[in-house]
Amino acid sequence: MNNEPDKTADAILRILGHLDPPEDMYSASGSRLYDQITANDLTELPEILAAARKTTGPILELAAGSGRITRALLALGRPLTAVDSSVEMLAMLKEKAEDRTFNPRTVPVELVEADMSGFDVGGEFGCVVLGASSITLLDPSGRRELFRRVGDSLAPDGRFLLTVLNADGTAGSEHHDGGSTVSPLGEDSFLITVESRDIANGARNVTMIHVGFNEGGTYRSSAYSSRIAFVSNGLIEEEILAEGLTIVERRPVRIATRTPGLNDIELWVCSK
Repeated sequence: MNNEPDKTADAILRILGHLDPPEDMYSASGSRLYDQITANDLTELPEILAAARKTTGPILELAAGSGRITRALLALGRPLTAVDSSVEMLAMLKEKAEDRTFNPRTVPVELVEADMSGFDVGGEFGCVVLGASSITLLDPSGRRELFRRVGDSLAPDGRFLLTVLNADGTAGSEHHDGGSTVSPLGEDSFLITVESRDIANGARNVTMIHVGFNEGGTYRSSAYSSRIAFVSNGLIEEEILAEGLTIVERRPVRIATRTPGLNDIELWVCSK
């Protein structure tokens, strides 16, 4: 993964006097920040739940992270298997799943440490979920392997729910800085999010800079970056079909929390 900041993020870090390069967004401390940032984001939850309610049987959630989508799925009262490659994220999810406020129906939750393109959980699932446009974290071979494993994991009448960021309308071949936002994060800190697109290399770079204030007015900063594939929906569809899955429905996703570069997301409902 490329953790080099783009020009805008680099300038902000220099102004802050932050000398260390950004960490991976999914490092231990990055995972905790990500959990804090996304805790109240309702984006895609209504659409995923509406589709999941039409299925039966156990649920498999891929790239579950610290449980933003998991919490909503547990409301269905069906056994759930959560897969993630981050030990830190799974530890947070385990603690949450044991809390009645997070899991009021005390649904059994099995946690599996594995990459979303390399999981082996056994059994058949009535619903497999991959949210947060996480498919863009994989390269082409990883996406094909994921779709193959999803097909193997689905029950005959099961459904694969996938959210995708629509990249088809992007044109051009240059690297350019995208938008940046500043938002409060608690009472004594704020978050700077910088997004840029490297169209030539088919990537979207995101840098998150967390600035917290100490007593006396001094501050501390931390920075995390992630490089996400900017993949055409047409290509993803071809890869899905090649692995024996069919897209039976597409529906738009309402964006609850606005983020630079994320303004056109769809939920795809797939069967085998």
